[in-house]
Amino acid sequence: MENIFTVSLPSGKTQKGLFFDAESPKMNLLILTGMGEYAGRYEDFAKYLNGFGINVRVLDAVAQGLNAPKVEYQERWHEGAFDENVLAASLAIEEMKKNELPTCIMGHSMGSFMVQRYLQLYPNTVDKTIICGSNKMPGSLAGFGFLIASLITTAGNRDEYSKMLENTAMGAYSKAIKDAKTPLDWLSYNEDNVKKYIEDPYCGAKTTRGFWKEFFRGLKTIASRKEAKKVSQDENILIIAGEEDPVGNNGKGPRELLWMYQKHGVKKTKLVMFDKMRHEILNETRKDLVYDTISRFLVK
Repeated sequence: MENIFTVSLPSGKTQKGLFFDAESPKMNLLILTGMGEYAGRYEDFAKYLNGFGINVRVLDAVAQGLNAPKVEYQERWHEGAFDENVLAASLAIEEMKKNELPTCIMGHSMGSFMVQRYLQLYPNTVDKTIICGSNKMPGSLAGFGFLIASLITTAGNRDEYSKMLENTAMGAYSKAIKDAKTPLDWLSYNEDNVKKYIEDPYCGAKTTRGFWKEFFRGLKTIASRKEAKKVSQDENILIIAGEEDPVGNNGKGPRELLWMYQKHGVKKTKLVMFDKMRHEILNETRKDLVYDTISRFLVK
């Protein structure tokens, strides 16, 4: 694969992703992926944005996609991995801005929480922000998850699968869909998309104790009022989600996230909810509506 880019971290580690360049670029966009997926799933979306003159880079998270050299290595998160993902995003943004074009950031699901943290740590460094398939994480819930994960995770077992932690974090998603044909129908109405996800060895990998410990650690930090206040009032933020996305508590979470940013004085905030769509709105049958909303936000 020729379109791989690499981010070099101060620690000496590297993080990889895929780039899709426009012929006559007018803008840059960095995308952070969701849990249990990888950059290659964004190729169609990236090429659509290329048509508007937008260079796209999609960064794989730690132990996902290009950063998981073997299938069995997926979701193995070392200590500090959440922050490492956010740092890699900031370094990728710095590199992209060298062409002096407007540069934006987008995150889906897990990546959306990394983008929330990015806005806290690196204010006023991107022109526009898209938060997709997200939620406003309650501090109490994140703190409880981190506590439980910390209690059952050791140096010797952090790479082991934890059904308990996975059920604690995600068990309600499957139950939210009535008459579901698969446990992953909460991803989307699009049955072909769900089928492809299930059949892809680099999607839906079993989550480890270490993964949940680090992810909950990141969510706990994001939920801190002190950290939330670090978001610049000059950010330009678009929040998008499906009305029937259980990750966002069927629309409640994205709306609370919007209110939080507005409460903190962020002047440019917008929320767009899509009817009859679930979590992966970029892969729903009517994804053209989502694509159009995003392109209009970026290029207007």
